[in-house]
Amino acid sequence: MTRGLEQTIDTLNRGDALRVLDAVDGTLDALRHDAISLGDTPEIRAIVRRIDAYKGHLDQQRSVLLSADA
Repeated sequence: MTRGLEQTIDTLNRGDALRVLDAVDGTLDALRHDAISLGDTPEIRAIVRRIDAYKGHLDQQRSVLLSADA
């Protein structure tokens, strides 16, 4: 996740932050699908790995937000 997105998430209430994370996650899913549809090259695999890393950061942030109320 980018620093700018992290800073934005930190300023939002929990519900809004989760909605932003869901929207970004959906965008990354679409980009991942588009990249994969372009074929299997080292460059595409690198892009997909980068997208997966971003999605991992989103999942971590989502877990932090969800555990805040636990």
